[in-house]
Formats: sequence, C-alpha cells, structure tokens
Amino acid sequence: MRISQKRRLISLLAAPLLAVASGCAPYLGPMADPGPPLDTKRVVQRWDLMAQEAPSGPLTLERAIQEALAASPELRQMEERLSAASEQVRQAEGAFYPRLVFTEEFSITDNPVFAFMQYLHQRRLRFTMDFNDPGVHQGVSSRIQGDWSLFEGGARLHQHRAASSQRDVAASELLAARNKLVASVTEAYFRWLQSLAFLEVAEGAVASARTDQGLGEARVRAQVALASELLRLKSRTAEAEGNLVTARSGARRLQAALERLMARPLRREEIPSFRDVAGEPPSEEPKLGRPTELIEKALEQRPELQAARSMIVAARERVRAARAELLPKVGARAWFSWDSEELRGGGESWLASFQATWPLFQGGLTLSRIREAASRLREMEARGEQIALDVALDVHQAAIGVEEARARLQATMTRRDFARSALEEVRSQYVREVVTVDALLQAELEWNRAEVAYTSALFDQRIAHAALRQALGEFARWTEVGS
Repeated sequence: MRISQKRRLISLLAAPLLAVASGCAPYLGPMADPGPPLDTKRVVQRWDLMAQEAPSGPLTLERAIQEALAASPELRQMEERLSAASEQVRQAEGAFYPRLVFTEEFSITDNPVFAFMQYLHQRRLRFTMDFNDPGVHQGVSSRIQGDWSLFEGGARLHQHRAASSQRDVAASELLAARNKLVASVTEAYFRWLQSLAFLEVAEGAVASARTDQGLGEARVRAQVALASELLRLKSRTAEAEGNLVTARSGARRLQAALERLMARPLRREEIPSFRDVAGEPPSEEPKLGRPTELIEKALEQRPELQAARSMIVAARERVRAARAELLPKVGARAWFSWDSEELRGGGESWLASFQATWPLFQGGLTLSRIREAASRLREMEARGEQIALDVALDVHQAAIGVEEARARLQATMTRRDFARSALEEVRSQYVREVVTVDALLQAELEWNRAEVAYTSALFDQRIAHAALRQALGEFARWTEVGS
C-alpha cells in the first residue's frame, strides 16, 4: 500500500473523531479580553444607566420585585450554579459512550530496546543489524484508538442519577433564593412607605407644635399666660423638629436599602403616596386556616424541602455507586496504527481486545468509600429533618405574626380615633382657657404616638402577610403566578 493510500485511510478513520469532537466540544474562537476581575466603574455606570432607563410614574411593589429579580447578582450566581450542575449531568452521560482518540507522535532515540520495538513496528527488522548499538533511530506513529467501558457494576448509572438529583437541588435553591428575594423586596418596600408615613406624621407634629406655640405667644401677649408656658411650648416644637430630622433620615436609609435590592437609584417622581398603597384595612379578612394545614402546605411547596429531598436522593445514588465498585468491570478496546521512519515505508497494525477486571482486595478502600457515602446519606437525612422543623417553625411564627398584626391594627385604629377627638377637644378648651398647657402637650403627645402606632400597624400587617407567603413558599414562582 502506498503512503498516500495509507494516509487517506488514516484520514477516513479520523473523520468520525473530528465529527464527534465538533459536536461535543465546539470551538469557541479566541477568548476576548476579560478585563479586570471586578470593574467597579462599570458597576457605577450601570447603576446610573438603570435609573435613566427606569419607567416613569410611581413605583409599585410589582415593578420593584420585577426589577430586583432581573438585577440580582445572587440570582445570577444561582443560575450559573444551575447551569454548571446541568453540565455535570452531561458529563455523567458522556461516561456511557465510547472514547475515540487520534494521536500523532514523532520520536527519536538511541535506546536499543525502543529502537528494536520501532524497527519491529515499522516492519524493518533485519537480523544483520547490531541490536546492541542500533544507532540513532527516529519514528513517526499515527494511531486511532477506541475504548468502551461496557459494564462497571452500575456505577455510571447511579452517578448519572446523582448528578441529575444535584441539578434538581440547584434548581430548588434558585427558587428558594427567589422566594427570599421577593419577600425581602416586599418588606423593604413597605418599610420604606412606613417611614414615609412616619415622616408625614412628624411633619404634622411640627405643624401642630408650631400652631400651639402661636397660641401660647398670643396668650402671653394678652397677658393671660406666663412666659414659662411659652418656653415649654417652644421646647415641644424643638422636640418635634428633632423627631422630623430623625424620621427624614430613616426614610432615606430605607430608600437606600430598596435601591440596593433594585440595583439603581430612585427618582423623586417615583416616590409613591403611602396612602394610595396602604389604603384602609379591609373590614373582613380571609381566615388563615388551621396551623397544621399551613404547615402541610409549606412542607409540600417550600423550595428548601424540595432541595432537601433531592439531596437525599443524590446521596442514596452515591451509596449505590460506591457499592458498585465491588463488582467486576468489563471493557473493550480497539486501535489501528501506522508506523514509519520518515513518512515512507513503514507498517500497519491493529488490535481488538476485551478486558474484565475484578478488584478483589484494595486494602479496604472501597468499603471505606461505601461507609463514607452512607454517612453522607445519614447527614442529608438529618439535614432534611432539620429543614422541615425550621419550615414548620417559620410558618407557625408567621401565622402568629399575622394574627398579632391584625389585632394590633384594630387596637391602634381605635386609639387613633380617640386621640384625635381628645386633641381637638383639649385644644378647644385651651383656647377658652379651661385647661393648662400641660393638658395640651399631653394630648399632642398622645395623638402623635397614636398616629405613629396606627401607621406602623397598617404596614406591619402587610409585612406580616408577606412573611407568611414567604414561609409558605408562594413567592418562589413569582413570575409564573404573579403577585
């Protein structure tokens, strides 16, 4: 066979290898410049750009959640983790297929043993040569080799199932992160609006204190009140102004927390009216149901429990894969080779074989791996029980929080109405000089506290409902089921 025909045969045999390689590992081209590990300037530019591209109008809770889900670096990490887990499943699938390798080797040596083997491979062995001093010899070898592991005791099957379960773990953890993020945005949004309500209450307290101070100044001018009374009213005004500064700073801090979740600053026109969002509490609220029903619902749909179940399944499959190491293994190998000295002449050879191996003794290595995998399984089962108990506690506490928020809202609503009526009555009496300034200050303080308590309870009820929905896992599929 001529050298061109031999090379053509090798090319034909290498064609399947190139086809498989092009399908399994596509060429991605030259790698672009990745830039610095963390481009902080780009982060700042994106921060400002997102603010410019944000829709106009007051910010709603639904829009805040959608933007936070789209901008969350944590969710991107979880998505990449899920993608990596999917690739691990594909790697486990690849173990079921044969391996095909093409090698091209050039060698040069004066070692008698290697030189003898190369002469023999190239079909150029002559008994007239000096075997002890063959001189410098070179060789060119082309080989296509295929290996196929036919049976490994089921280890590959169990490893594939374990990788699939681990992918399910990553998917459930992504849902758990979404559930937590939606709840965090919901709480941050209502806390922010709550702070805006506190700010309005503080502004109203300042206005009321200044009104009372004006009344006191009029009474002093009319010589019906002492100067000390006016000083106490001015002190009350200064106190209200200090509370206003604190309320304004608190609102800014909570707005910054919401902006962090949304990964962009909020414009002034996006600030909604807390009254439009909160409204008035409903006259009748749906019943929550029995605690056992809520816990059963949470145990069924919480992503953390789904992840725990998948972790246990993966651990079981790893135990089975470790046990499979005790069974024999069967494989097949075939190769075709062509050897020459300088790409001319030479010889061809091929080999086909089946191998069966059975590890009879490995110093207890396989048994140790089995015991390790079994311990990991028991660890995952215990962790699943712990997660189930934590979920049940979350649901129980969240349900109690909803009931408490509901009762506190009703109580603070009554308190607010009484405090408002009392303040109007005391203020009227103060103008008629029936009561002293002490009564007026006390009524002002009680009204201010009642307004703050009612506003706090109004938004705490919304936050409590969000906490219950998070405990039930209802936020995990926000984009699928909406709000």
